[in-house]
Amino acid sequence: MSGYDVENEVRLVQLHLKRLGKKQANGTYTCTFGDFFADEQVEQIFESLVGSLKAAKKRGVIDFPGQMLLMPTHKNVILTLKEELDPNGPQPHLPKASK
Repeated sequence: MSGYDVENEVRLVQLHLKRLGKKQANGTYTCTFGDFFADEQVEQIFESLVGSLKAAKKRGVIDFPGQMLLMPTHKNVILTLKEELDPNGPQPHLPKASK
């Protein structure tokens, strides 16, 4: 997979988890894995959603129980956005379509 930009994928996770999530009293955003997985924009953007979520978790920007999420088994698992996308930092771009 040449050209795979993990940092951009993490930023995309942050962007879409905030868009889909509900803001909590502690400032985090939460969304179920099922809702995130089924979102039309998310479906179109992520080539490997599970890999992108694992990368974001490893970097500490999101959290969820366990190591890997699979549909439909984990559809009710809560994803928590712990760190919002920095508005002054690099912004995510849509991945280029592979041919």
